[in-house]
Amino acid sequence: MNFLVDECLPIRLARTLSDAGHHARHLSDLGLLGATDEKVMAAAAQHDSVLISADTDFGSS
Repeated sequence: MNFLVDECLPIRLARTLSDAGHHARHLSDLGLLGATDEKVMAAAAQHDSVLISADTDFGSS
């Protein structure tokens, strides 16, 4: 499974998922720190990834 970890979560989460056999990237791996929610969602779709975020208002701006 592919995961994209949002910047509000630690980089180590992506590393832990990778160590468990998943393909996981953090937004920082893609140079997307500070990107809009729309760009983050587009990146998740482009990489066929499930977005993991703790941002309770993600997508509402």
